[in-house]
Amino acid sequence: MNRQWLPALALLGVFVIENPQCGVTAEHRRLALYYLDQGHYARALIEARRAVREEKDDAPSYLVMAMAELGLERPEAAVAALGQAILADPDNPQYYATLRQVCQEEKRFDQGRKVLDQVLEAHPGNRLAQSSLGWAYAQLDDEDQARQWLEEAAGDSAATFAQVQLARFHLRHQRYAEAAQILEAALIQAPEDPAALLALGECRLRQGLQEVAARRFAAALEHSEEQGTLAGQIASLCYDQGQRRLAIEYYEQALRLGPQPPAPGLLNNLAWAYGEENLELERALELSLQALKSDADNPVYLDTYAELFFRRGDAARAIALMRRALESKPAEGEQRHYLEGQMQKFHQALGLSYSSSL
Repeated sequence: MNRQWLPALALLGVFVIENPQCGVTAEHRRLALYYLDQGHYARALIEARRAVREEKDDAPSYLVMAMAELGLERPEAAVAALGQAILADPDNPQYYATLRQVCQEEKRFDQGRKVLDQVLEAHPGNRLAQSSLGWAYAQLDDEDQARQWLEEAAGDSAATFAQVQLARFHLRHQRYAEAAQILEAALIQAPEDPAALLALGECRLRQGLQEVAARRFAAALEHSEEQGTLAGQIASLCYDQGQRRLAIEYYEQALRLGPQPPAPGLLNNLAWAYGEENLELERALELSLQALKSDADNPVYLDTYAELFFRRGDAARAIALMRRALESKPAEGEQRHYLEGQMQKFHQALGLSYSSSL
């Protein structure tokens, strides 16, 4: 199973340890979790279904079902199972977080919205469902509905997630004062919340207050349980704001603090940032090569590797790599045009003409 679902598996493991009750349902659940951990997704699904037949409100077994469906590459069924888990335990924030993560990874925002509609129909006024529904509408670019649900959920002083999402709604529209006001209020109630600290750091960074942003980012990292992932997010924020060298610092933190081996995307992003700044090109080439070894035909990784050779003065090698990238990419699309532009740039460096294959 993909590494991003490990928190959900950990949640299930903790539940089994803390709830060692006997009985048919518990035995089926333990078997389901065992099979899930071993990668036997079909067998895990069978045992989880047996558990919910014995006890229809067994939320952890629905979570096992969702993880097994993901393992079987059936995301629609996984989202539906998560909906059942939430209906069985509507006040557990971890189930909502898992639903949002699955919807984000699998691009199932509308299905997630429908699931949350069902939850609110069964449990009117549930703040967790309201805030997640606002999040879903935001992903669907329905700003009126997103704002309505987030403002309703954020009225609860304990609804930090809703407050952060509402602030991000304002950030999207460059209303920095409004976003900062909401986030400062959220941090009064939850001063160590990493998501609120991260969002406020992003707000200050966009306002050009780099030192203030750095303090918020440092606090977010201090209180985060996933420092490597968070450092990578901060690096991306800095990169998007044109702060390339600052992004490199945070990418290096992500590399140091994150799981090993590092994610190929992280290696590629750091290598690209070094290349754009013409810094440590030899190290950048090593990082890029590591990423490329994980997926030798990935056009994004090939582009980075080619660009680094070009910046080191080896346009001929860059052309060879870009040829591979173009061969691995379909003949249409925005990325194809970009890659063709790269190829033309490399040819021009050698005084050669190049005719696009489009």
